[in-house]
Amino acid sequence: MSHRWLKPASGILKCNVHCSWVNDHAFCGGAWIIRNHFGDVLFHARDAFLPRSNRITAELSCILWCLQSLKDLHVLSCEIWTDCSAGVAVLESPRAWPKYHSLVDKIFDVRRTMGEISFKLSAVTANLVARDIAKSVTKDGRLTSYLALGGPAWLQERIVQEQ
Repeated sequence: MSHRWLKPASGILKCNVHCSWVNDHAFCGGAWIIRNHFGDVLFHARDAFLPRSNRITAELSCILWCLQSLKDLHVLSCEIWTDCSAGVAVLESPRAWPKYHSLVDKIFDVRRTMGEISFKLSAVTANLVARDIAKSVTKDGRLTSYLALGGPAWLQERIVQEQ
């Protein structure tokens, strides 16, 4: 596992996703950012979610939101990268995690209507841009959701360095 963000293979889109979860009483912050094989940012998004019972539920909810957004944008094939190892474990072996079957079913329902979608585990240090966007909800109280072309201006320097 690489400890820095790496470009995807030629012709592949890479989407980093993260949910900032504090506790079961606080809003969660979700973010995703999708880039092409040149490292160019196509879109990124941020949203606030109602409190979730645990980090896994928060991350799975964020992945569901991400997939629904990508489908709406007609991005039908990509790699989804998250640094939540338990979230990836749930998606790889859903029968071993019956507590999350409702969310997993919703994720797989959206996934079935798309092209090639794969879930990958990212190192925390390779997912920092998505983490920082998501944390802007929980740390700074930025509860306004948005979807934008390109990357966020306040993280542009780091995005360029990662390219």
